[in-house]
Amino acid sequence: MNKRVTGALIQLALLVVGVPVVYLVSLPLGLSARSLLPPIGLLAGLIIAGLIVKKTDQPVSGPLTGWVVFLTCVALALSI
Repeated sequence: MNKRVTGALIQLALLVVGVPVVYLVSLPLGLSARSLLPPIGLLAGLIIAGLIVKKTDQPVSGPLTGWVVFLTCVALALSI
């Protein structure tokens, strides 16, 4: 499979999986600083993924970095 198609699918998966996870993690926490971490992480992950894809020759590394940023923010929100 083409690396660009794989990268696009990984980034689409981040969006499709990330939105329900944001709701599942954020809503039970109520409105607080830690409840804002998952949505900010999702947004940051998508932005970072897009920036890395444009600057490197490896289109898969961007979405994978976006996943790392998002999962780090979710883990941080759950651990605090």
